[in-house]
Amino acid sequence: MFQTLAGILGETEPEHSFSQLVHDHLLLKEFERYFPTTKDPRTGKEWIRDPFVNKSGESSMSVQEEDQLLEIANDGGLKTTFETTTLPVFWIKVMAEYPEIATRALKSLLPFPTTYLCEAGFSAVTATKTKQRNKLDMSSTLRVALSPMAPRWNRLVAKKQAQGSH
Repeated sequence: MFQTLAGILGETEPEHSFSQLVHDHLLLKEFERYFPTTKDPRTGKEWIRDPFVNKSGESSMSVQEEDQLLEIANDGGLKTTFETTTLPVFWIKVMAEYPEIATRALKSLLPFPTTYLCEAGFSAVTATKTKQRNKLDMSSTLRVALSPMAPRWNRLVAKKQAQGSH
């Protein structure tokens, strides 16, 4: 009388397009939950990526911040600095002369490197746990895996000593 889902699926195979449609819909809902399109964090912050494109009235800046942004946009020396350096380095260099606008820009840029470092740490833990399952203390392994310093192989090989006999 009442069929189970397994019984229905056994009798009729759902179309691939229907399954894909349901999957895409659920995936879209999950993305919408994590990244809502109504609250786009980039809205009003285009000036951070390129302070020399002047679009006034787009963001919720104070009058002092807008004045500082206009001064930056009209400074030819800062434009050459912007073209030759990375975005965070540019805003750090601007910090001394224009502290309010630079602080606001750096606060928006800060989460990206910290997220990257967190993901790199998780990747290092995963790689170590899959290769060496018996590792309980991960601190020394993570210190080496996440260090930006490259090992000096020539020096390490030169200091290698043969194991003494007993």
